[in-house]
Amino acid sequence: MTRNSFLAMLTIWLVVLGLPCSSKMYDFNSCIYNENDRDIVANCSKGNFTDVPQGFAENVTVIDLSQNEITSIEKMSFPYRLMVHTLSMSCNSLTHLDSDSLKNLPHLSKLDLRGNKINCTSSSLPPGLFRDLPLKRLLLSDMNIEQIHDDLEYAEETFLDLNQLEELAIDLPPNPLFGVGFGSLTNLRTLTVRYCQTNNLNTSAFEVFTKFNLTTFQINACNKGHVDTNITDVFPYLDILDIRNTVRTDLSQRLVNLNNYENASMQRISFIANTARYEQCFMLSTNDTRFLVTMCVSEVYLVGNRIRIIEGGALIQPPFSQCLRVLDLSHNMILEEYDLFQTLFFYTHFASFHFEQHEKDLKQYNDHIYKFYDSHSIFQDTNRMVWPGNEPQTCVFSVSAETRESEVNPQSESSVLAYLMFFPRNLTTLYFAPALRPFVNINHDVHFFGSERWSKVVFSNCSVVAYDVSIFGLNNLQSLEISGNGFLGQPTTLMKSFPNIKNLSLNHITEGFEGIADNIESVLGHFQHLQNLHLLDNNLTDLPRNVEKITNIRLIDVSYNSIKELSVGTRKRLDAVAQKKNISVNLRGNVLSCGCGSLEFISWSMDSFVLFVDGHHYMCRNDNGEIIHLTNIADSYMKIWRSCVSFFSLLFSICFFFLLFLGFSLSLHIARNVNLLKRWSVKWLGLDFQQHFKYDVFVYHSSKDDRRWVCSTLKQKLEDERDLRLCIPDRDFEPGVYTCEEVLGAINNSWKTIIYLTQTFLEDELCSFRLSSAVYLGDNLKSDRFIILFSDAVFRHPLPPIINQLLDEDNRFPLEEFHKSSLWDQLHSRILSKD
Repeated sequence: MTRNSFLAMLTIWLVVLGLPCSSKMYDFNSCIYNENDRDIVANCSKGNFTDVPQGFAENVTVIDLSQNEITSIEKMSFPYRLMVHTLSMSCNSLTHLDSDSLKNLPHLSKLDLRGNKINCTSSSLPPGLFRDLPLKRLLLSDMNIEQIHDDLEYAEETFLDLNQLEELAIDLPPNPLFGVGFGSLTNLRTLTVRYCQTNNLNTSAFEVFTKFNLTTFQINACNKGHVDTNITDVFPYLDILDIRNTVRTDLSQRLVNLNNYENASMQRISFIANTARYEQCFMLSTNDTRFLVTMCVSEVYLVGNRIRIIEGGALIQPPFSQCLRVLDLSHNMILEEYDLFQTLFFYTHFASFHFEQHEKDLKQYNDHIYKFYDSHSIFQDTNRMVWPGNEPQTCVFSVSAETRESEVNPQSESSVLAYLMFFPRNLTTLYFAPALRPFVNINHDVHFFGSERWSKVVFSNCSVVAYDVSIFGLNNLQSLEISGNGFLGQPTTLMKSFPNIKNLSLNHITEGFEGIADNIESVLGHFQHLQNLHLLDNNLTDLPRNVEKITNIRLIDVSYNSIKELSVGTRKRLDAVAQKKNISVNLRGNVLSCGCGSLEFISWSMDSFVLFVDGHHYMCRNDNGEIIHLTNIADSYMKIWRSCVSFFSLLFSICFFFLLFLGFSLSLHIARNVNLLKRWSVKWLGLDFQQHFKYDVFVYHSSKDDRRWVCSTLKQKLEDERDLRLCIPDRDFEPGVYTCEEVLGAINNSWKTIIYLTQTFLEDELCSFRLSSAVYLGDNLKSDRFIILFSDAVFRHPLPPIINQLLDEDNRFPLEEFHKSSLWDQLHSRILSKD
């Protein structure tokens, strides 16, 4: 930063910090300060101000307060002297300015008050307002006043002080009269008036200006007013003549009334939207242009005049054709749109051609109003043309050329059938947007002549299908856009027609894009100078494979596609290239995925050497389907990471505690049912129960019963003869009265249990109690685990409930029949059974 720049910025801060606080003190950040080679600019536009903000640096030179809600400029609006030479107050709600409101702007030379509510009378512009100000440009037009009174009188005394004024723009009342107060404007060179009245505007209104040497005269009649055809008679020395938006006078009458300028030289003639309201169309004939073609005019604008046909020779006769550099025939109703190309070659010094027609231009009456100024006009040094923005999705063929110090490469010649197109060699700007008939498909070679210096060509939104043909004459082209069109097959040959391309746009390709994306190396791999590749709106889900291998590629723009994240393979290839050179990717307009499954991609985008263009405009969709704007990738990553970690932590905690509870419950259940599990294993897994149980059978009987049968007969038949392991309480329990726990332990440690049921058993209440307690405390003890040996006498008495519960058809054996050997075999089988 230079010393002067440093002092300028230091002054700004000192002034702001040193000013006292007040109700009108606005935050310093409300205005944006910029500095260039000539000026310090305070941009306060669109700041929602209702008063002039305070705190401007004393050395600020340009203040832009346009598009706010300021209603007046008062004495203390600028409380101290400023170095301001340009002040824009356009598009506010100003109704008046105090007489001393501008006295602290002694260097003010440009003042823009357009788009307010000032009626230019002494009440809104009081005398002395402009005294001692070196004003050279004053814009007082385009006011938002519903109705101007017929008897309105300008603030004559106020305008007496504008003896240095060079440009004046002002609104006219129904019966305008510029009085003697305007006689002091001796330096006036440009007069722009807006006449939005239904009356006639004639020459008498401008008699006071006949004493001046006006060079620019501009009238906007707002599609309401009628401007006399001889209005220009009072200004014979004009350099720029612009009459637009008039009614009841068509282009033919305007052109014929150029008779006063026959053989004259002018910079610009603009007849824009000069129509008789009820006339449907107009033919531009040689009779209409008989005076125009005698003139040497650099720029001609015949826009919006409903021209239907241009007669041959109407605009190509010398000296007119030799002097013309700029021609605009847009927004007419021209039928033979493509014939205009054939006339361009006749203009030997031609530099710019503009032609566009839209469907609405073909209607009988188009009420579009073409204005003279925009929000930037006051800041421009030249009186440039102001046009509305181009409509989207318009079929366009445009050319831009530049002057190069080095010699251009010679054109290659075509030896096959080709379309021939001739253009002036000095052409620098061409904009052609037809409406009636689209371009035809390109199925033959095309040869351009006069295009050696073309640097940029745009051919977009024409729905043309191009075959793989050659284009000759565009060898030096550096920028090419073929958007909104299609290709038949791989356009390898066509792309080789532009060997020096640096910028290539293949946006919204309507047909054949898959062939390009799948074969990117063969189609575009030959470009040695290509740096920027734009592939917008092609429904891509990833970068085309190997696109990063183009030799000098620097930017891969895949904005507004369907990419959720770059694949792992694409990331690896980009990282490999980024290690060797700078490479950028633009993913703007793609709804990326920022769910938990995409954390790896987001982390890679932060750590990779690949640069992401317009990253603060990226957006993504999270796992809940919400769209999130990524103003900062690092901050967004941390938010997503915390969201994902918190979710997984919660899920993990729930699962962990569930498994812990399940494990605890299962362990407790296993501990309580270990014998049941052992039996289940033996039954369903076919295991040997003798390896898992201490006894094969537990014999339960009353301690008061006769033990001889149990300890001798039963033991001999089962244990001695059949090798079963018996648990007999009198033998295997601890001496003394055995308890319920011992009974339960014996039942659980035995595969089966035999109940020796006799009359004595039924009479022994303690015996029944011990059995009942053991069964109820046991692990799901069912009847199939018990075998009942009974005597017939027991059924003559009521049985205990526990016996009824365990009694089954298959598990009872009568003691009276054990003299049979077969019954012992049945008992043995029952003990060994797994049912």
